Amino acid sequence: MDAFVFPCPEWLSSLSPVQSLSKALNLPTLPVHIHYILLAFCTYHSIFLFISPFFSRLLLPNIYPNFNKRTKVNWDVHVVSFIQSTFISILALWVIFNDEERAAWREQGNTDAMLGRVFGETPMCGAVTGYAAGYFLWDLFMSGYYLSIFGPGFLAHAASAVAVYSLGFRPFVNFYAPVFVLFELSSPFLNIHWFCDKIGLTGSKVQLYNGFLLIGTFFGCRICYGTWSGYLVMKDVWSTHFDPPSVLTAAAKGADEVIPHVFEGFGVPFWLAVVYLTSNSILNLLNYFWFSRMIQTVASRFTGDKKAVKEVNVEGHDLTIASGIEKPAARRREAQT
Repeated sequence: MDAFVFPCPEWLSSLSPVQSLSKALNLPTLPVHIHYILLAFCTYHSIFLFISPFFSRLLLPNIYPNFNKRTKVNWDVHVVSFIQSTFISILALWVIFNDEERAAWREQGNTDAMLGRVFGETPMCGAVTGYAAGYFLWDLFMSGYYLSIFGPGFLAHAASAVAVYSLGFRPFVNFYAPVFVLFELSSPFLNIHWFCDKIGLTGSKVQLYNGFLLIGTFFGCRICYGTWSGYLVMKDVWSTHFDPPSVLTAAAKGADEVIPHVFEGFGVPFWLAVVYLTSNSILNLLNYFWFSRMIQTVASRFTGDKKAVKEVNVEGHDLTIASGIEKPAARRREAQT
């Protein structure tokens, strides 16, 4: 994965529009990560426009060409989502286990480590933030361009994600970027489930087994790991807001000499703490809601409860884990397109 972490070309980072945007948005590290954003955006749009249609026609000659426009757009977007979620999850795990600079900030109860988690940045964490921001910027563009297909909910979700990941270029809580990106570990299974509905595998064992993998990764990453990480980032941000770095700190334990602290003058503004932590809390609440709906649908498969929820909408995906039946309204909309 080292090949995906590389410095931004000086000619690109020094471009006047990039510098102006960085100053206007108060995102000082944006110029050194702009290449990740542009690379991700262009790559994912190329997959959507060319790669997905080409290979989908090649591998599914009797299925993909017969899709209507709405379904083809949805299919190609899901292909991008599948590739992106797989790539960013692998990259995030690699960073968590291999970033030595980041590892130095893991210690709880250490003020310097806490300040590193809130204000620090490493090249690897910057890469995760950049690639994620590039994808969500593409997602925002697609949600706006195909608003009639995806609806305002998709647009709002994409806009929120762009805003949250852009804050990492202040820099701000870059330590936690690989952590929360791991929410995407369940997304490949989410996309596979959707693909099964479109290629005639609805209700099959493949879809059922994939559904349980989806639920398992969703519970482990979003409910367990996500909740604990949400508590840790909340503690770090609020602690730094109410107790900002001291002007001076001891150069060494027991030494009389003092030096300026590396984060001297830094502090988390109240508005930033509220915006970030509120967004994080809302996302966790959505995860709890989505997971409860998943459990209901799986339970209905075994209990035969006709009143149980049959469809689960997770981040805009209509899942039918229990019955394998697509929403009638969705089928009618696609048939009319």
